[in-house]
Parts: sequence; C-alpha cells; structure tokens
Amino acid sequence: MTPKLRVGDLVLGKVIEIQPNGALIGFPEGEVGFLHVSEIVEDGLSSGEKGLAVGQELLVKVIGSDRLERPTLSLRRVTDRDREAIAYHREAIEFRSALIARSAAGPPAAEPGERIEWRLEAWLKATEAALGRLQRRRGVRTSQKLELD
Repeated sequence: MTPKLRVGDLVLGKVIEIQPNGALIGFPEGEVGFLHVSEIVEDGLSSGEKGLAVGQELLVKVIGSDRLERPTLSLRRVTDRDREAIAYHREAIEFRSALIARSAAGPPAAEPGERIEWRLEAWLKATEAALGRLQRRRGVRTSQKLELD
C-alpha cells in the first residue's frame, strides 16, 4: 500500500474490473485497490446482483493491504456520517472555487458615475447570498438526518 492511502481513508474510485471474488477499483492517481465480495454485499448476494458495474464510481474505505501491497477496500464499512462528510467537503470545495472565480473576476465593470463602494456592496451581497444557500442546504441535510435518527 502506498503511503498516500492509509487504513481508514475514504477514497472515491471507479470499478475497473468485476471478478467472482470481488472487484478492482481504480483511483485517479493510477493506483488499483481490491474490494472483496464480503465487503461489497450483505445477505449472500453476488457482486453482480448487488449492481456493481464497470465504470461505476464508489466511495470506499481503505481497510488494509493485500499481499501485492494493493489497498484492500470496503464498501460495507462506509457509514452515513462518512458520506455526509464527503458531501460537505465537496460543497465547501465548490463554494471556495466559486469565491475564487468571483474574486478573480472582481466586482462587475463600472458604469459611468457609479461609485466603487456601490459595486463592492453588490458583490458582497451576492457572496453572502451564496454562503446563505450553502448553509441552508447543510441545515436541510442535518434536519433530514435528525428525522431519520
């Protein structure tokens, strides 16, 4: 197992091959991990019956390494809390990217007679609105999770 992936890490990968005893999962770094059938499914279903397909993206957890030093993976051990953390992380990255793009563009071009303070105020309002939308989406997810608990 490479030092990049440690036991307990959550990784997003794609199914590159389905085998009778599991599936090979490829990662963006070019590394390949093995997802054993016992870590894919419950109740004795085969991986094909569970719906794994080549090219499918999966969020998996690293649980060790095999004799070939490939990471061994688990789909079954990924919790709802793990999925929520990844979703929140993705939203934060999207929001940060939007802010960077917006700050790189700066406030909209000035019209004749328009003051810089007015443009900055409009830009700040738009940024605060985007932050509010992100916080509301997180609040909705949190309330839905509390309802399920």
